[in-house]
Amino acid sequence: MAEPVPPKVIKHQEMSWTVWDRWILGNNPTVGELIQWLKDKGLKVYSISCGNALLFNDMFSSHKERIVRKIVDLGREVARLEIPSYRRHLDVVIACEDEKDNDDVDIPLVSI
Repeated sequence: MAEPVPPKVIKHQEMSWTVWDRWILGNNPTVGELIQWLKDKGLKVYSISCGNALLFNDMFSSHKERIVRKIVDLGREVARLEIPSYRRHLDVVIACEDEKDNDDVDIPLVSI
């Protein structure tokens, strides 16, 4: 009946994505590894959440110890999530900003 409007393309440095995209990371990285992966893309992470739970926020000193924790382990512990046997990933929402000008950058959902 009608064609959907193409999604808005978000650009950052030499990358581009839409709201329909998803970034997938394997091997259950630690919070620090995830932060470094995004830093290599010119993005500074300030918050990682899963469902209604805040897994990491750089403003909370108590969260600094979570840098070495695995994302999936934090999801199970903090968000009290159980990943069903038919599912092989955990989705996290990451709030970040451009390293140079500190503007917020909306990135896709990240599947771990």
